[in-house]
Amino acid sequence: NAMANHGILPRDGRNITFKQMNQVVRDSYNFAPTFCWYVPNTIARILGRDYQTGVFDLSDIDVHNGIEHDA
Repeated sequence: NAMANHGILPRDGRNITFKQMNQVVRDSYNFAPTFCWYVPNTIARILGRDYQTGVFDLSDIDVHNGIEHDA
């Protein structure tokens, strides 16, 4: 959500490709390429979508016990 608020991802938070998420995290935060691949790939698997061709909305990852969890 912070990346959308700052215009790094689409401001509406919609139709983000998993590959796009990989690249913007890598460019913005300088994380290792394997980490930048792993997180979007895991999100794609949780959502039942294809990493190579799939898209998601930020609202899609607001799934209890999917990405977030109770402490």
